[in-house]
Amino acid sequence: MSQVGEAVISADQRVVSVSAEKSVDGLSWGWTLDIVLSGSEPVTSDELGNVLKAARHAGDLDPGHVDVFATDEGGSSFDLTTAADGLGLRYSKVGAGISVPREMLDDTLGTGE
Repeated sequence: MSQVGEAVISADQRVVSVSAEKSVDGLSWGWTLDIVLSGSEPVTSDELGNVLKAARHAGDLDPGHVDVFATDEGGSSFDLTTAADGLGLRYSKVGAGISVPREMLDDTLGTGE
């Protein structure tokens, strides 16, 4: 899972740290990312897209979903829904984060690395 964390940190300059855990949702497994971002500005669609694409393609496994939770360095949660809507993603709201199915990641962000 360190490959996923490293990929996400490299994907966007605002990512300060990330915790990546394998998660299960029904019959699907995927990644749950807890990301700390620098600054207090809202997360942009480009930033969210970079993070999701990096997580989707990192490591040897093929995740069925990616769950993302993001906070600033003070621990305040970011609303990711505006950025996800800007990308045209279909997602589920999960607490302060979002869950995006793999097929939506591929359809919206592409299947290539």
